[in-house]
Amino acid sequence: MHITAEKIKEAAEALESTELKSFMFQEPTAGPLTRRRRSSRSTGRSRRSTRGTRRSTRRSTRGTRRSTRRSTRGTRRSTRRSRRSTRRSRRSTRRSTRRSRRSTRRSRRSTRRSTRRSRRSTRRSRRSTRRSTRRSRRSTRRSRRSTRRSRRSTRRS
Repeated sequence: MHITAEKIKEAAEALESTELKSFMFQEPTAGPLTRRRRSSRSTGRSRRSTRGTRRSTRRSTRGTRRSTRRSTRGTRRSTRRSRRSTRRSRRSTRRSTRRSRRSTRRSRRSTRRSTRRSRRSTRRSRRSTRRSTRRSRRSTRRSRRSTRRSRRSTRRS
């Protein structure tokens, strides 16, 4: 492709119509459009600084990873301990409830037995009192009969 005068004119006209014309005819105080290359010293420094930032970011990420690992371990341990303690407390409550049930059963049995015994004893005492009253009545009847007989016999004679 050859650059001819006509092509240059066409390009210039196209630039005039667009906003690129302002960039073409900038004042010298505005500064150059392209960036200057830095000197070798400054590039070395920038490379060193980027290395340092990389290292520091690596270290910080390592530290954060370690801290997160430690925290997760700690939380796992604490959850395990809490689970164990809850299991133990449940076991102890079960045992205590079993013991209390047993003791209540035993006490009920003993009270039932004692009430049965007391009932038996009261029955026996009632029976014995009935028997004794019957005997005493019989004996009084007999004695009365005998006294009547004796009186009769004395009257006859």
